[in-house]
Amino acid sequence: MPRISLSWVVVLGLLCAIGPLCTDFYLPALPEITDQLNATGTQTQLSLTAALIGLGLGQLFFGPLSDRIGRRKPLAISLLLFIFSSAMCAVTYDIHMLIVWRFLQGFAGAGGSVLSRSIARDRYQGTQLTQFFALLMTVNGIAPVLSPVLGGYIITAFDWRILFWTMAGIGAVLLLLSLVVLHETLPPKSANAAQQTKGTPVLKNRRFMRYCLIQAFMMAGLFSYIGSSSFVIQSEYGMSAMQFSLLFGLNGIGLIIAALIFSRLARRVPAETLLRRGLLLAVFCALVTLLLAWQQHAVLALVGLFFTVSFMSGISTVSGAEAMNAVDSAQSGTASALMGTLMFVCGGIAAPLAGLGGETMLKMSLAMAISYALALFFGLLKPRDAQ
Repeated sequence: MPRISLSWVVVLGLLCAIGPLCTDFYLPALPEITDQLNATGTQTQLSLTAALIGLGLGQLFFGPLSDRIGRRKPLAISLLLFIFSSAMCAVTYDIHMLIVWRFLQGFAGAGGSVLSRSIARDRYQGTQLTQFFALLMTVNGIAPVLSPVLGGYIITAFDWRILFWTMAGIGAVLLLLSLVVLHETLPPKSANAAQQTKGTPVLKNRRFMRYCLIQAFMMAGLFSYIGSSSFVIQSEYGMSAMQFSLLFGLNGIGLIIAALIFSRLARRVPAETLLRRGLLLAVFCALVTLLLAWQQHAVLALVGLFFTVSFMSGISTVSGAEAMNAVDSAQSGTASALMGTLMFVCGGIAAPLAGLGGETMLKMSLAMAISYALALFFGLLKPRDAQ
């Protein structure tokens, strides 16, 4: 088995970060886009929703395709499409066309997310795959921290269209890096075998689906936080936009640290034990945060929120690696697509539910606690081999 390559970690981590780049990078520009395109706030928000739908559906396209024709061709196609759609977003003067191009941009960006996991599964397995996933989470975790900050700076200094030209430029750099650094990881015989009914179908692989559902409900908890935190921190707690950005960044650093800690522990602690103990601690932190929010201890609730959010990446590192370990390499594209789509579906449902009737710390904490509890439920089920 090959040693973990730093260049592969960086390139695959950046490819995996295309999703956060599509959603977070242009958030500071929403008011300006609304004004310049003579749109309503709802229409502008639809451009974000369209990108999220594209990110979910694109994984179902590029994942199975990569199991049939290999990883590099779908990756190159997705990046070329990402560059084109980003450029079209930059030159459009109609809000309806912006929504269309944003959907296509999200659809194309999904290729990087789904194929980075597939390529990792092709090269690594077992503990080494867990360590590689942790490093991917580290690189990927930097994106949501830096994206709004960089986007805000660009908006201050330039026009909002520069954001999309910047995305197109990033896509071109990633295309060049992927062509230079990455090679085909799906062997020719595996590509042919993927067309045959070899092994257990992914949807019938109970072991894979268990880890996949754990991953999805942990992501639902994270989306509850992402969707409500801006309103909670600024409206309920009266902090400024800059203070919120710093707090958001601090929690992002917590995600990175937790992924690295769980990666270290995976070398000495069995994955199943580490996963269950991590889930128990995550639910405990979520319940403590909920209690503190109910008693209106703002500072302590924010401290509890830091640990509640941080556990998500550690658990996702283990559950994501174990999910990919549970399938054959020839099925990893389809498996990665299914896992990614479930994560976006659960996250997309949880985010608006967490803010029903107005966003508060209590409602956000409750949504995270329920999501984590559902993940714990599947975590406590007895692991079963694929049947």
